[in-house]
Amino acid sequence: MAASKSLKSSDRQSIIKKLTTELKKRYKGGLPKTNLSVIETLIYATLLEDSTHEDAEAAFQRLFDHFFDLNEIRVSSVDEIKQVLGDLRDADWKAFRLREALQDIFEKHFAFDMEGLKRKTLDAAQKELGAIPHQTDFAQSYTLQTCCTSHVVPVDESMLLALRWLALTDAESTGQQAADEVKSATKKSDAPQFCYLLKYLSIDEKLSPAFVQDIEDTVTGHDASKRLAGLIKNGPPKPPKAKPAKKAAETKAAPAKKGTTKKSSKTSVKKTVVKKKPAPKSTTKKAAAKKTTTKKPAASTPRKVTKKKPVAKKATRKSAKK
Repeated sequence: MAASKSLKSSDRQSIIKKLTTELKKRYKGGLPKTNLSVIETLIYATLLEDSTHEDAEAAFQRLFDHFFDLNEIRVSSVDEIKQVLGDLRDADWKAFRLREALQDIFEKHFAFDMEGLKRKTLDAAQKELGAIPHQTDFAQSYTLQTCCTSHVVPVDESMLLALRWLALTDAESTGQQAADEVKSATKKSDAPQFCYLLKYLSIDEKLSPAFVQDIEDTVTGHDASKRLAGLIKNGPPKPPKAKPAKKAAETKAAPAKKGTTKKSSKTSVKKTVVKKKPAPKSTTKKAAAKKTTTKKPAASTPRKVTKKKPVAKKATRKSAKK
């Protein structure tokens, strides 16, 4: 995997500008304008993680169409919330996080009101959001960037894979480490747009398969814009899987041949044994047949004698009458 250790903050800033220009050609439109509250933004950020804006907006709308209010979501089961979210990625995990967040906020404030977060400093706001259980860095950073206009960069797992492929961060970097690197290379006013475009790139069905493939160690972030243009034009390369498949086939074929030779030898032995056994059986049957033929004439001779005796008696009776 490529590394980004040689990149300076100024170099990374120049690369991000070129990438932004290239991404604008593919992904039209600007940042979505929302008038959501802090809690609603936190919910939307949870739904948006590793998903498209369109899928997150649709799930968000279904959520508030199905449930009467936030309190009903809080007292609902995770399975019920999951069913409402539909085929959203990681719907079960997101449903659990939503319910736990609403439960924690209600127990602390006895209301679903977090608008005071906008008036706090960045450190205080991060601390308050970080105290909510099961919340990710992406959801917290997205809420801070959207509601508090803080200079933070939300990076989820899909965006992290894209940043690694672009060699803007190391292969071993975490999402928060990559977010800090991008933050240091972007202005506060430019960060939301780059994150918006990077989000679309990371979940692009045609391009995202390339982000899970290994790339050469010689690749650096300086080639990011050129490599991205090639990826958009030609698509991701097919992974080389032919060689491992042949080796596996050869190893499997070898024991198969041994098994066939053993079976053939066993079957040939069985056939010879079967041929020898019927021979004596046939001779015994013939001998038994001969014995039965000798018995039949002995049984027929006494029957003929008994028939002749009555005939002799009738002859004597006729002679007496005459």
